[in-house]
Amino acid sequence: MNIKPSITDGFLVIKRYRFIPEFGIAHKTIIELEIYPNKICVVSFYSYKKGEGKDKYKVRLNYGPGHIKGILKSTLTAFFSLGKHEYAFVFSASNDLNDDKEYNARYSAYQLFLETNYLDFNDCYRIGSIRLNTHIIYHKDYEFKDEAILFYKDFEIKIENENEESSDSK
Repeated sequence: MNIKPSITDGFLVIKRYRFIPEFGIAHKTIIELEIYPNKICVVSFYSYKKGEGKDKYKVRLNYGPGHIKGILKSTLTAFFSLGKHEYAFVFSASNDLNDDKEYNARYSAYQLFLETNYLDFNDCYRIGSIRLNTHIIYHKDYEFKDEAILFYKDFEIKIENENEESSDSK
C-alpha cells in the first residue's frame, strides 16, 4: 500500500528497508527512517502487511527475543549508515492497540538495547519521556543540538495528541 505524503508531513525523505530474519519463520518487517531538517531521524518499524495507517506500529506479533534483537540491530545499522554522529535518533515506543501505559515494555526494551548497542552511547545526550515512551539521542558532536531539542518538544506534543485521539476513540 502506497500512501502519498501530505504537505504537512514535514520530513524530507523516508528511507525504507526490509528486514527478513536469517532464522525461523521469515516474517518481513519494514524499517523506516524519516529524515527531517537539521539531520533529525525518526526511526520506526512495523510488520509487513499486518497493519495499516497509524495503528501499524501498535500491532503486537509476539516475535521471539532473537527476532526482535535482529530488527533492532538492523534499525541501528540503517540509522548509522546515514553517518556515525551526524543525525539525531528519535523513537516512540508505541503502546499496543487499546492499551496505553507509561513506561511500556517496548520502551524499556528499546532503552536496554540502545544502552548496549548504540555507538558511543556514553558520549551522547539523551532526552526521554517515560510518560510518552519517546526518546531522542544525539552525539555531543552533533551540530544541531538546539534544533533537535525543539523538534523533540514538538514530537512529544504530536505523540501526546495521538495518544489522546486513540483514547477518545475507545
